[in-house]
Parts: sequence; structure tokens; C-alpha cells
Amino acid sequence: MTEQQQAAIVALSHAVAERPFPSNLEKVAGLENGLSISTKHSIAEDSEAIEAVLVNTNQFYKWFTDLEAAMKSETEEKYQHYVRTLTERIQTCDTILSQVDETLELFNELQLQHQAVATKTKTLHDACDRLLLEKQRLIEFAESLRAKLNYFDELENVATSFYSPSMNVAHENFLPLLKRLDDCIT
Repeated sequence: MTEQQQAAIVALSHAVAERPFPSNLEKVAGLENGLSISTKHSIAEDSEAIEAVLVNTNQFYKWFTDLEAAMKSETEEKYQHYVRTLTERIQTCDTILSQVDETLELFNELQLQHQAVATKTKTLHDACDRLLLEKQRLIEFAESLRAKLNYFDELENVATSFYSPSMNVAHENFLPLLKRLDDCIT
């Protein structure tokens, strides 16, 4: 046998040596009326030999079945624990993924709202610029209209001055009034 095969046998003997005997078997110091099985705890040293008395083959098969069931349940327990751990991790990952998806949906909605606000803001700025230009044109139009209306206001003032009883042709304000009247008419 190779060293690797011998190491495998040693490892198996350690695993078997650490298994407990079923509770229905008695541990006795010697052989009495039946079969006995002894196992060694250590490879190199013969310490702590465990012997079990088996009354008949039926008891041996029951002991062997119990031993196999214990080994199987121990192995299954490890895998079940691993499956439970993996299931919990998968659920955690699914929860995180759903939260990420919800966050992405909210982000997309926020981005659409941002674009809508940006469009409305640009439209508002354009409208404000147009209104400012229109306001400036209206102010200029009002000033030119006011300048033209000043002539009519001045005409009324000059006309009332002409109709006053104290006004005569020799009066010193007469020529300036005529000049203003001439400017208003033209």
C-alpha cells in the first residue's frame, strides 16, 4: 500500500474511533457469552480500548445501522446547515436586488422629473426674455407717445393763455407763445 492509502485508512480509523456506541449496548471489560468489538482511539498507541458485547448478529446489524444513521445525520446536518446559510444569503441578495431595482426606478423617475423641470425652466426663461424685450419696446413706444402728447398738452396751455383777458399783442410773452404754438402744430 502507498503512503497516501495508508493515510486514508488512518483518517478513516480516527473517524470511526470517535463515533459513540449506541446506548443499548453495554461496555464491558472482557468477553462474555458472545461477540465483542474493540476499537483503538490512537494509531501508534494502544490506549483506551473500547469493547462492546454483541449478543447476536441482529444486535450487530442494529448497532451498525444506528452507526450509519448517526454518520448520515451528522453529514446531512452539515449540508442542511450549509443549505440554510445559502438560502438566507440568497434571500438577503434578493432583498438587496429588489431595493436596488426600486432605487433605480426612483432614480429614473427623478431623472424624468428633472428633465421636465429643466424644460419648463428653459421655456420660462425664454418667455421672460421675450417679455423683457416687449416691455422695453412698450416703454420706448410710451415715451415717444408721451413726447407727442406733450405738444397737445402744451397747445391747451397756450390756447388758455391766448384767451386770457390780460393777453395782448404787445405783451412780452406773446412771441414765445406763438413760437411754442407753431412747434406744437408742426
